Amino acid sequence: MHAKFADTRNIHSRDTASVTQTATKVMAFKVLFCSLVLLLVSLLHFATYAFSTSSVAATAEVGKAFEEAEALLNWKASLDNQNKSLLSSWVGDHPCINWVGITYDDMELGVTRLNLSSFGLKGTLYNLNLSSFPNLHSLYLLQNSLYGTIPDSIGDLSKLTHLEFSHNNLFGAFPPSIFNLSKLRFFNLTGNQIPQEFHPR
Repeated sequence: MHAKFADTRNIHSRDTASVTQTATKVMAFKVLFCSLVLLLVSLLHFATYAFSTSSVAATAEVGKAFEEAEALLNWKASLDNQNKSLLSSWVGDHPCINWVGITYDDMELGVTRLNLSSFGLKGTLYNLNLSSFPNLHSLYLLQNSLYGTIPDSIGDLSKLTHLEFSHNNLFGAFPPSIFNLSKLRFFNLTGNQIPQEFHPR
C-alpha cells in the first residue's frame, strides 16, 4: 500500500516537472518571438526613415539643378544676341550636363565652372541669378561684349576662386558684396571701365 502511494507520488512529481519545463519553454519561445517582432518593427521604422530622408535630399538636389538650369536659360534669353546659335546646346531644364561652357559636377550635384570666354556674347549680367550657383568655383566671361555693372549677387558665390571678366565693356565699381568672396584667389578686369583696386578679405 505504501509502495503504491510512493509510486503515484513520484509519477505526479515527474508530470509536474514536465509541465513546468514545457511552460518554461513556451514562455521562452513567446519572449523570443516578441523580441523578434520588436526587432523587425524597429528595422522597418529605420528603413522607412532612411528612405524618407534620402528621398527628401534627392528631391532637394533635383530642385537645385532645375534652379541652375532656369537661371542660365533666363540669362540666355536676356542676351542681345541670344537668337544666334552661340548657346544652342542650352536646351531643356535639367540638368546642365553637356551644355557648352558648363562644368557640372555629379559629386557636388551642381554647376562648378562657367567658361564662356570669346563666345561673342552681348548683353548684361543683370539677369544672371548668380545666387543659384552655390558650388560655382570658376567664372570666365572674358573677351565678350558684356556691358553694364557687376550685379550685387556676385557676393553670393561663396566658393568662387577664379573670376575672369577681362576685355568686355563693363563699367562702374564693384558692389560691396564682393568682399564676401573670401576664397577668391584670382580675378582679372583689364579691358573694362572698372577700378581694380580690390583686395578680397
